[in-house]
Amino acid sequence: MILHATDYENTLKDGLIQKLNWLEEEFSFLFNSKKTKYSQKDRDLANQIINSITECINCSEDIRMNQLLIDTLKSIKNIYPELF
Repeated sequence: MILHATDYENTLKDGLIQKLNWLEEEFSFLFNSKKTKYSQKDRDLANQIINSITECINCSEDIRMNQLLIDTLKSIKNIYPELF
């Protein structure tokens, strides 16, 4: 099966969306119950997760994909500002 450029881009975008959904769910799972009672360990973990996912995703030169990443990170930082 031959993938066309648009198929490849859509596959990449779908993979990115799955990772970003996972990221939001992971933050919810790890930090929702604590809401403002974050330890330094929590802050370190949050930053490690963000750094890891951005290193993994930031390979893309696609502006739309980078914007999805930026929007997701802004959303997480708005929900959990005490972690950053």
